[in-house]
Amino acid sequence: MPKKMTEDKLAALKAHLHQDQHHLDAGQKEALGERLADLERQLAVQLPLDSEDLENRLLAWEAKVAVEHPVLAAIVRDAIQKLSSMGI
Repeated sequence: MPKKMTEDKLAALKAHLHQDQHHLDAGQKEALGERLADLERQLAVQLPLDSEDLENRLLAWEAKVAVEHPVLAAIVRDAIQKLSSMGI
């Protein structure tokens, strides 16, 4: 996938996630920000993106926080679904 297209899709995902942050506490917002930064770092280092590796990392993180942060877990599930529908 071209780098510009990937960057555009990531920007769209970030905009969507930031719109849904009003119901998150400070810890959840911080965790989401860290995951987005991790994703941006990976995109900067690894293009073309290994989509299977990214999906596995997101799913593992989702499982880890699902118990501690159920609202954040729902947002991550939505993000994974959106990434999947974008072809990432």
